[in-house]
Amino acid sequence: MHPAAKRSPSQIVRSRGVGAWIGTLIGIGWLVYGLRWFPEGLRFAIGLAGLGAAVALLVASRRLIASARRLPAADAAARAANRRVWTLFWVNFAVEIVLLNAAIRLLAQPALHIYWIPAISLVVGLHFLPMARFFGVPSFVACGAAMIVVAAAVAFAIRAGLDSPQLYVAGEALANAVILWVTAAWGIRAARLTLAG
Repeated sequence: MHPAAKRSPSQIVRSRGVGAWIGTLIGIGWLVYGLRWFPEGLRFAIGLAGLGAAVALLVASRRLIASARRLPAADAAARAANRRVWTLFWVNFAVEIVLLNAAIRLLAQPALHIYWIPAISLVVGLHFLPMARFFGVPSFVACGAAMIVVAAAVAFAIRAGLDSPQLYVAGEALANAVILWVTAAWGIRAARLTLAG
């Protein structure tokens, strides 16, 4: 019995760079959404810090993608392994879109719209769990679990009738940005270790 073919270092490093790039951009989206509910002075300070971190991550991820191009090209077995990984990615993404649409439909009543962000966070968190396995990125488990826990906590706070539920949702959005950026930074670090090895 032959072991399953693995992706090449160039493919791994490139996918880590692309993942960090996309995760950082999505984190910016969460940041912008969350900030609109905060007072102006606080909004400016948090936004400036967040954008500074995001720009640093975007630059680092672009450098990582460029570094992958300088590594030896993948052989046929590695290319086939890479195609399997990306097929699983697109299947997982399609399931995520279906679940997001189902969640929005289930929460279609105006009184339930406050639960949209926790529901979106829950689905996005769940989609990281299978990705951890087929991409071979254990930090995706921590990323997904963190998003799920934050989503559950915010949904519980809303259900409990605590004051200013929109601020809890805004805090969740900011937490999601931080979670994605920490995951991106961790992925960049891991890819650099692959380059060094």
